[in-house]
Amino acid sequence: MEIKKGNKVIITGKNICFVAGILSLVAGIYWLVRALFYDDTNLIAMLSSMCIALYLITYAGRRS
Repeated sequence: MEIKKGNKVIITGKNICFVAGILSLVAGIYWLVRALFYDDTNLIAMLSSMCIALYLITYAGRRS
């Protein structure tokens, strides 16, 4: 998937996967901080966010 403006490629699927992975990583870190400092452990949200972030970032890195 590419979004083009004229002959220039502005956004690719790799960029979208990388940004989604970073946002998911931020959400996972948020849940980790809540678990450490506020004793509000939501293990499913923390693990799923971290796993999805890892998958999306590695998928964006492999994609050419």
